[in-house]
Amino acid sequence: MSEAVRTYPSATGLMRRGSLADEVAIYIRHLVLTGVLRPGERIDQEAVSEALDVSRSPIREAVVVLGQEGLLTLSRNRGAFVADITPGDIAEHYELFGAVSGRAAALAAEQLSDAEIAELSAIHRRFERGSHTEMSTANHDFHRLINRGAPRRTRWLLALLERSVPADYYEFSAGVYADAVADHAAILAAIADRDPDGARRAMEHHLRQGGAAAAEALRRQGFWKDDA
Repeated sequence: MSEAVRTYPSATGLMRRGSLADEVAIYIRHLVLTGVLRPGERIDQEAVSEALDVSRSPIREAVVVLGQEGLLTLSRNRGAFVADITPGDIAEHYELFGAVSGRAAALAAEQLSDAEIAELSAIHRRFERGSHTEMSTANHDFHRLINRGAPRRTRWLLALLERSVPADYYEFSAGVYADAVADHAAILAAIADRDPDGARRAMEHHLRQGGAAAAEALRRQGFWKDDA
């Protein structure tokens, strides 16, 4: 019996500038990290092709990249499957993300100008008071400004870590929002005080909290079958 053709959801709002392979990778990551595709499920390249209106070539490129990231497992004869990601994997990823982001925050405490710190404070106020869409933008702007002064290879690694588990795939619940506001305030205060160690610790704590929230969001979506 032939396998039924899977239909994947629209990519509206997800596509960004970049190569077709980059856009396909963003789309598949979103399907995985929002629970549309579960651990062990095969990636239906025909469904991806139809959803994005792209040929198989960029899909194959994207699948290889996602395999290197550990999000997919690849089989020469059977195709690509969602990897068996565990809550521990999510926590470990965010721990690493926090370590690198903490280094950038420590540098920001030493290097940001008074004008840039004032800009960071204004971004934080937008984050506190904005709608969900405005919060997502302010969150991105907050971290981008902190990371701006980091060495080029550090910024490259941060971008890779952020792409691998996107920060915007779960909603800001009330508790997550309150924690994030408090975390941003602590990071801002340490940077304004020119306290590199404090900025590093605050950022590491913030990303560790983010990892816990991300794992919990996936659990609520039934990402892990044993929790369904």
